[in-house]
Amino acid sequence: MKKYKLKKKVFFLGFIFLLAIGSGVFFIYKRENFKINSPINHEEPKKEEDEKQNNKPVEDHEDLKKATYYIDKYLERYLAYLNSNPDQTVDEVIRSVNVNIDYDFYTHVVASKLEDDFLILVNKYHQLDSDYAPKLVKMESRYSMVNAYMEETAYQNYKKMVDAAAKEGIKLYNVSAYRSYATQNTLYTNYKKRDGEKMADTYSARAGFSEHQTGLASDINTSSRSAHFENTKEFEWLQKNAYQYGFILRYPEGKEYLTGYVYEPWHYRYVGEEVAQYIHEHSLTYEEYYAYFIENKN
Repeated sequence: MKKYKLKKKVFFLGFIFLLAIGSGVFFIYKRENFKINSPINHEEPKKEEDEKQNNKPVEDHEDLKKATYYIDKYLERYLAYLNSNPDQTVDEVIRSVNVNIDYDFYTHVVASKLEDDFLILVNKYHQLDSDYAPKLVKMESRYSMVNAYMEETAYQNYKKMVDAAAKEGIKLYNVSAYRSYATQNTLYTNYKKRDGEKMADTYSARAGFSEHQTGLASDINTSSRSAHFENTKEFEWLQKNAYQYGFILRYPEGKEYLTGYVYEPWHYRYVGEEVAQYIHEHSLTYEEYYAYFIENKN
């Protein structure tokens, strides 16, 4: 009887040991195959506290290397851009080259990296295929004024944000979320016919270059500059709280030369809480963040 109990105990302990090993292997597998869900290493740039350094005129190569968000592989481009723009400060040179402003818009285009998941970058240098479509869910009428769809994770967090705002007497609703390649092509073509290509490019994306195709963006309450959404209590609430739900103001005022688009106080993009908080605290565009913390680390 005692031998039976002993064997049973040994068998049980062996089962627990194998279960632990199996769980460990599964955890390692998940970690290796779903790295995008792991926390991003927001190691502070070693020069960030030196604001005087960033705002001074460039005197030599070392000024650039000491700058915030300096990327070593871009040194030659920094110097070439500086040669064409000798009055630029250290900060202006670094920011411009990091986000490709030393190239004309819609040149040096590369495919957006789908493996970046909800951190994917889509802009005038990063393009989606015409058949790309994310995993979408239909937005409920209480969250959208129009028949609309949004990427699943972004939508879950969007609902949390809208609900939180409602508790404070703030009404938020979507007026434009996911757009297919075909829809964006129709919109841009019409704007181009009406205002000309140069003007249309300042406020509308060409097909394949629109963030709306990712399903991660929403135009909130309006998509019209004449509405002056920036003067509303809804905008004020979003400025203070959107990042807590993983959303950022995608095309901020004063950064038009970096994003390539006019100020859009209504356009919010989901990037996750951690990234949104960093962007909010450091007043970056998503282009700047992506260049230093994602593209530079790959």
